[in-house]
Amino acid sequence: EYATPECRCVKDLVAYEKAGDRIMQELAEQTNRQTAADEGARTLHVFKNNVDFYGNTYGGHENYLITPRAAEGIRNIIPFLVTRQVFTGTGRILTCREAGALSFQISQRADFIDRTFSDRATRVRGIINTRKREIYRQEQNRRLHLIVGDSNMSEFAIGLKIGTTALVLRLLDEGKLDGVPVIPLPVDALRGISRQWNEGFQMAGRKGRYTALDVQSIYLEKVQGFFSSRSPTPDEADALELWEKVLHGLRHLKVSGRNWKLEDDPGELRRKVDWIRKLWLLNRYGNMDDPAVNDRQLKLMDLKYHDLNPATGLFARCEALGLVDRMVDDRAIAAARIRPPENTRAQIRGTIIRRTADKSVDVEIEDWTKINIRARGRQKGPGKTKGVHPFNRYKGTANCLGIRMDDPFKAMDSSITEQLERFVKAWG
Repeated sequence: EYATPECRCVKDLVAYEKAGDRIMQELAEQTNRQTAADEGARTLHVFKNNVDFYGNTYGGHENYLITPRAAEGIRNIIPFLVTRQVFTGTGRILTCREAGALSFQISQRADFIDRTFSDRATRVRGIINTRKREIYRQEQNRRLHLIVGDSNMSEFAIGLKIGTTALVLRLLDEGKLDGVPVIPLPVDALRGISRQWNEGFQMAGRKGRYTALDVQSIYLEKVQGFFSSRSPTPDEADALELWEKVLHGLRHLKVSGRNWKLEDDPGELRRKVDWIRKLWLLNRYGNMDDPAVNDRQLKLMDLKYHDLNPATGLFARCEALGLVDRMVDDRAIAAARIRPPENTRAQIRGTIIRRTADKSVDVEIEDWTKINIRARGRQKGPGKTKGVHPFNRYKGTANCLGIRMDDPFKAMDSSITEQLERFVKAWG
């Protein structure tokens, strides 16, 4: 399990998520080197996906900081979350044959969501998770926890998932999201869209049938109308432009509903959207309705798409061949591995860990909001003590320093730096 630090812009988050992919792969490689000499040792692979072929699922969680006003109207984003899988899904080969052929669905997570709201994340799963977490100034901020999304390989899919959701939440906070469509049975719609992504369904209080693209277009138009009289941030402008282009491309995408054959992709969305790229790769192996196609091989290809190993992973191979569009470059990802964002409390954690790495102190990250630094042994200087107890003090100086980080937007400042320097000087 890997978590990004708190981020305030989309490209930062993309860089830190991809940095996590590389860290996990390096840990796997380290393990493989250590066991290489063992007789009968197998190779460890890390797969960034959301389901295995035995019916188990594991989530790709998203967390957003929202206001109480947005929290009160959170139902207004459910149709958006149900339908955004058309560009955030990673695709999945179904484990059973239907109508004599293998089937495909665009989201790995959709079939495992069985509630609109739930305070749990296993066994009973909601589109929106309502489990509470402490957030700075509870009267001002809330935590929105989503477990409905897939874990993306594509940088653009990650960026589009976070960027569009942030845009919709901005409108919700401004009170500008009234009049959006209502899906009577959101869980059924979530699963139905995953299996038949371009089929229409009924909306409450509206005539005719709507597709997922229709619903996404309604939200897009709301956002475009909102920014017609105000300037978006660079982050919002990028997300808005990409959202419009991807929906336009999906309008012209042609996929056979009978055998999931990708017939036409004029917008080359396979360079950005995971499920389309995976489908393109599976199609190169063979048609899903062909009895001669080895279903085991197709499922293996499905799994290998998510393999983080650049030597064996299909997504990694596509990226190496220039078949994938990038949102951030390798330099940004390398920097994300060693430097925290400079405009969130992640900078405090990173600075403390870096400055105490070679000192005789232990750093314990209690949760997102507190760090404890404890001395391991004797205090430096004259009159140093032996066998220091965790709560012992020496000349008024406790050998445990706790630093609170309640504000997610607060970065390192002089007061924290001074506390840290005094403690390390005394105990480190």
